[in-house]
Amino acid sequence: MSDQLKPIVRAALLFVSVVLIVWVLVPGYRTYAAGFLLGMLVSLINAWILMIKIDAFTRNITEKTEKRGNLGTLSRVCMALIAVMCAVKIPQIDLVFTIIGLFFVQMVTLVRGLFFSKNSS
Repeated sequence: MSDQLKPIVRAALLFVSVVLIVWVLVPGYRTYAAGFLLGMLVSLINAWILMIKIDAFTRNITEKTEKRGNLGTLSRVCMALIAVMCAVKIPQIDLVFTIIGLFFVQMVTLVRGLFFSKNSS
């Protein structure tokens, strides 16, 4: 796992534990917790897929191979669509919180980047 993804996975595990505590202690919010968990897990899987694709892409560029690569956009979009379809079909999963969870990795990356840019200046 790359050094950039490790802190994001740590933050995700922290959020997963908080969401699971909410799941256990507050039964009224279980649908929201399930939606956020689903979106967050798909977001992490998409980040992992993107990391693998970027590593392969940069390896192809540095080795100057003729092999053409892509960044796996279609597979990541399909993963997000599957999560949304699950949220629509299963009434125990909230659609809005699933969509919010899909942006988890991007938000953590943005906050982390802002934090480190402020500390370095």
